[in-house]
Amino acid sequence: MLAVEIELLLGTYRADPTGDAVTNQAVCEWPPAPARILAALIDAGGGSRRNRPDLIAFASEGAPIIYADPDPQQQPLHGRYVVDPLKKSNKTHMEYLARGGTLVRPGVRSAPRDRKIVLFYPRFNPSDDLLSALQYRAARIGYLGCADSPVTVTINKVTEPPTGPAFIPDPEGSVFVNTHTAGHVAVWCTAFDAWAKEGVNRRRFPALRHQTSYRHPDDPAPEEDQGRVLVWFQFADTVLGRRVATVAQTFKGAVYARYQELYEATPPGWFHGHNISQSGGEWQLARILPLPNVGHPYSDSRIHGVALWVPPGVNEMDARRIGEAARAVDHLTGITDGLALADHRDQRRSVWATNPRRWTSPSRQWASVFPAVSDRHHGPRRRLTVDDIARWCRQAGIPAPIAVRLSRKPLISGGIDLSRPETARPGHTQTRPWTHFEIFFEEKIRGPVVIGAARSYGLGLCAPVDESIGGKERV
Repeated sequence: MLAVEIELLLGTYRADPTGDAVTNQAVCEWPPAPARILAALIDAGGGSRRNRPDLIAFASEGAPIIYADPDPQQQPLHGRYVVDPLKKSNKTHMEYLARGGTLVRPGVRSAPRDRKIVLFYPRFNPSDDLLSALQYRAARIGYLGCADSPVTVTINKVTEPPTGPAFIPDPEGSVFVNTHTAGHVAVWCTAFDAWAKEGVNRRRFPALRHQTSYRHPDDPAPEEDQGRVLVWFQFADTVLGRRVATVAQTFKGAVYARYQELYEATPPGWFHGHNISQSGGEWQLARILPLPNVGHPYSDSRIHGVALWVPPGVNEMDARRIGEAARAVDHLTGITDGLALADHRDQRRSVWATNPRRWTSPSRQWASVFPAVSDRHHGPRRRLTVDDIARWCRQAGIPAPIAVRLSRKPLISGGIDLSRPETARPGHTQTRPWTHFEIFFEEKIRGPVVIGAARSYGLGLCAPVDESIGGKERV
């Protein structure tokens, strides 16, 4: 087993998550990408020949387990003006005659609680010669990311894995990290040689993006099939939160039509709601989840995207076909002209409302974003109770809460307050009571959490909040 230990000498780290430029970034790359280590090893060796066995052996290893602070403090840095040697001026800038200034936006800096990061390769057992060559290169690495992130890097064989919180490679993970492959060695060496000889800008060489999904340290390992989200979509234009039922109905109809076009068949019962005894999902139906911007004092309450959740126990082939039909939808008639898969890996264009971690992060406390609709016809004036919420949770396949707070108005910033007609699908009437709520569980629950009779259309969708009753919202 091999461990690459990185120590942040200043206790901070600054790097762009896309590999394009550190400026104008909304967040800092975290955890540090293993691909950066490969590039640093090449650079530390003076751009050695690309057929070096130590580099190829290291790059060929799979994605490592990353031991790092799960949630470091991120500090946006203020822009500043610096001297531009190519910008002539009849003025003086910072005591430089006939020179102008250029605005530099340095991006975001991370400050982890633990300044040590370990990349752990459990199946990598290099020979003594390969290990010695890697150690020689590692000793010459001065920084990672930006030059103001000095580090020391050591590489050693270990007999036991490190301890502490870890980012673990997981196909269902919600964190995407740039990892290395064997083909990266030749590309990086070519880039280094061009820079050493001609001083070319790195923009001449596109950033290498080999994204690997990781499970966040705070996310529990999945023990059983509890359903999953097939796709996350982002809208070209945001939609009023009050149109939640219309958005869900339109998206469901679009996927239904695409499924028939692609496979010349009717979608399975767990998707359209008929013949659910044959669904294989224990009476659970697919859920269309409009995703609003909530949880921040300045949230606009508008819907920025939509997600498609499938219940546990469904046929894998049917789920795959539904996912393919959903990805074939490129617009929603009357809703938005553009519909694209949410690329939360591209931090420059990502929207927090459509990021999986916004809705799947485990928490003991959840607050409703859209009101939940009762499963019983008691009239809209009937007063709902804690027992109703507990029953809805059991119906949705999650444990009953240990504490509940009910409210006619939203309990989270940006929560959507709907009228009775707005809690019904287009063409239907609504005679059931509805409510906003805050629920508290004994153990952490992983989302999406959606309860109530209309959960198949996103009503009753919840967002995680801080784990104290009446606490602050998670933003």
